[in-house]
Amino acid sequence: MKLTVEIIKENKDGSAVAKVDFDKEGLELLVQEGMLALINQFIQQNKNAQEGMKMRKALEKKAVAKKAGGAKRVVKKSK
Repeated sequence: MKLTVEIIKENKDGSAVAKVDFDKEGLELLVQEGMLALINQFIQQNKNAQEGMKMRKALEKKAVAKKAGGAKRVVKKSK
């Protein structure tokens, strides 16, 4: 397998221009690792979204309970 990366130019902002040289096996590895990284990122984002929704629902329930418990009810008796 051949997979080499050569830095051509380093930029002031921390990025760089690079030359990547690879054979068929190197390409397969790059694609495989890239796909795994994308899948793992999607899984993590989905977990974060679910946790965020749980937290939001808990806060909304707390706010509704606080609002309901804090309001005084006035009942007028009819004559």
